[in-house]
Amino acid sequence: MKTLKIVVLLIAVVTVIGALGFSTWNQWNDNQKTTPERIKPIRPIAEFSHGSSIRVISFSSTSPDLFATAGEGSIVKVWNINNQDSPQVTLEAQEDDDGSTNMNGIAFSPTDKWFASKTFRTLEFWDVTSGEKINSIQIPASKFAISPEGRYLATSTNELKLWDISDPKNVKELVLLPPKIGWKPLSLEELSIPNPNSDISIKYHILPDKYRNATENQYYGSIDFSHDGKWIAAGGYINDKTSKKNIGMVKIWNLPSKQLIKIIIRDREVAKDLEPNEHSNDIRAIDFSPDNRFFGVAANNGLTIWTLPEWNIYHEVHNKRIRDLAFSPDGKMFAVADTRGITLWSVDDLTQIALLRREGMFASVSVMSFSHDGSAIAGGNYDGVLWLWDVRKLNEK
Repeated sequence: MKTLKIVVLLIAVVTVIGALGFSTWNQWNDNQKTTPERIKPIRPIAEFSHGSSIRVISFSSTSPDLFATAGEGSIVKVWNINNQDSPQVTLEAQEDDDGSTNMNGIAFSPTDKWFASKTFRTLEFWDVTSGEKINSIQIPASKFAISPEGRYLATSTNELKLWDISDPKNVKELVLLPPKIGWKPLSLEELSIPNPNSDISIKYHILPDKYRNATENQYYGSIDFSHDGKWIAAGGYINDKTSKKNIGMVKIWNLPSKQLIKIIIRDREVAKDLEPNEHSNDIRAIDFSPDNRFFGVAANNGLTIWTLPEWNIYHEVHNKRIRDLAFSPDGKMFAVADTRGITLWSVDDLTQIALLRREGMFASVSVMSFSHDGSAIAGGNYDGVLWLWDVRKLNEK
């Protein structure tokens, strides 16, 4: 009998401890408001088949129903969200001299009068309505971006260059932005040389040794203009010969003065030249918020957001799964694309708003974009399918 009482007592103690433990765990789990798994995923409202790997998405600047997709191959498709069956316009980009046709950038003009597409060597301008080509010029560059007012084109590979595209039929060379703090911008027109080995007019430039040595080991994979026209940023990496690794970096220039004002390495700011570092931190995406309050960087080791104009760190997340970053047009949310889908966060209180996921077991999103009015967000991946989510439903809850 005594033994039975002891057993019953032990069972009671274990039960109480288990109940307390479960209660404590349950309370802890309830408090994890930033845990994506706790929020029921929102499914897309539409799917669009691009047909090959999607690497870039661009929404119209004036119509929330119009967007374009491009990536592997020379085909660019302009879609209307009300027609999932076929694109409104299909554009076929010019093949580069080496046979490459992969698209590394697409963008609508601020007024939607024209549309730009870019392979590594060829930049083309198209009429949005008819799909007719307006102009084609040869500018070797890995990435490009168009300023909010449509005046500047920025192109990058090892250097960041600015062009005047106020008239897309007559693109003009402007400046090479300085690669180091305190250096001056250089005139592209003065650096330009003809290409004797090709009948095609390719914009080649001979850099002074000082500038060439400062840029030959770096690469920019993303560009963004601030919406007030004050800054331009480029993110990528520099190959450090000492550590034999790529070091993630972001450089920020003052656009009116064309001066380099900040260098950020591994999500920290340095005042002088780039310094060797033991870690690799390639930059995957950069973005200025539309209200010019924040600047975000998504890298292969996580996410960092700075406040503007102070450039103080506001939020950091260590997550190697992040693929893309974008602020909503009203500046109230930021979206993070990763292997789980797209997570929407509140900018002000840094709480999760929603998790957007596609159907099926493979939910990964590698590239995304908000519509200009913030009513929708599109995401795509390497399987060539684009998914569209209605963001307005979030505001109805």
